[in-house]
Amino acid sequence: MPTSNASGLSKTDWLCLSFLSGIGPSRLSRLYTYLSQLDHHRAMDDAESLPLFNNDELNAHRSPETITYELLIALKWPEITARQAMDYFSNGVLTKDQEIKRDESLIWLEDANHHLVLQEDEHYPKALKEISVAPAFLYVEGNPDGLALPKIGIVGARKCSRYGRDVTFQFAEQLSARGICVVSGGAMGIDTAAHQGALYHQITPTIAVMGTGLFHRYPHHNRSMFEEILEKGGALISEYPLSTSPRPHLFPPRNRIISGLSLGVLVSEASVKSGSLISASYAVQQNREVFALPGRLTDPKSEGCHQLLRQGAILVRHVDDILAECSELPSASMEKQSSADKKNKKSASENRNLTTKRASTLAINPLQAVPESTSDNAKAVIVIMEQEAQPMDFDALIRQSQMDAGLMMQVLMELELYGCVENREGLYCRC
Repeated sequence: MPTSNASGLSKTDWLCLSFLSGIGPSRLSRLYTYLSQLDHHRAMDDAESLPLFNNDELNAHRSPETITYELLIALKWPEITARQAMDYFSNGVLTKDQEIKRDESLIWLEDANHHLVLQEDEHYPKALKEISVAPAFLYVEGNPDGLALPKIGIVGARKCSRYGRDVTFQFAEQLSARGICVVSGGAMGIDTAAHQGALYHQITPTIAVMGTGLFHRYPHHNRSMFEEILEKGGALISEYPLSTSPRPHLFPPRNRIISGLSLGVLVSEASVKSGSLISASYAVQQNREVFALPGRLTDPKSEGCHQLLRQGAILVRHVDDILAECSELPSASMEKQSSADKKNKKSASENRNLTTKRASTLAINPLQAVPESTSDNAKAVIVIMEQEAQPMDFDALIRQSQMDAGLMMQVLMELELYGCVENREGLYCRC
């Protein structure tokens, strides 16, 4: 691992700082920005433009050994965090827990498929540097080359409708066929459909921005999908330490990374209180395009999209609406290409035809009707599955229905015989 960088701190230094009490991405970002600006202004011999310190102080704050407690307090670090940082810089002192996190991170980085990407590294996306709280660094598992591709973020409801899931899949599939990397958050519902659509033809890798550390691939139901993302050249990325477990307050901030990586964000399905609107808000703040899919007027799951459309989001009817608004994205009429590119383009065209056929099939094949003769318990389970609007495992169905395991097995067998439910790798899906 390189020992130093433009900010004057090594990658190990940044790792250790990220483990301090009371630290967080915004405080790390503030320090990184300050040190980077300091380097720039020293190079330009223009230190007067940094108002916090005079020239003598600026010269004193160049190296890790001379970062002071006063500097960290001026950058709005909590006192306990600033003291721990100074103990580390002065004597290499860390708590036992911090030492464990450092050592397990360094071991993790020995794998060629694992990366710590600082802002100055070649793989760090230029677009992400432009946001107001750019992560000082990213943990990347998989192929970091995908970070350089043109990207579109897709977000939406976890409890989505079948319509939202199917349309999202189709859009992600078509974007991927055009050489566009789909970025989403790896969650259930719309996020899952976006990644699965991007994976369908294995043309362009997809990136999942995790709201946890990479030791905790959340949600657990998507573990096989996360593996597929890695196997097909994509990446899982996070700004959180590897051992960070799922916590509700960690997920909204990661939305700024989804939008920050992307040229635009497509909100596929969202209620008026959906967390997906946070991504849209970040996109507006970051001067990114906001796209929204219209839904049924009576569907609460589409009210957030309709609200965005009234506020000026771009109405999306097909993938060309996205391509038309983002000039940096590959267009359908690309100029002369290599023979390999031509082959991919032909494949993409064939894939779009398949997608169109699939869309027609979806339109004429609604959910299998539940026969009148179906038991009351089976009908109750169908209601639960349609309300959840996503695959459910056996335990989740028991919790929701309050049925015992034996009865639930009978009910699911009944519904499978009627063709109303399918078991897909342990998850039961309405069909």
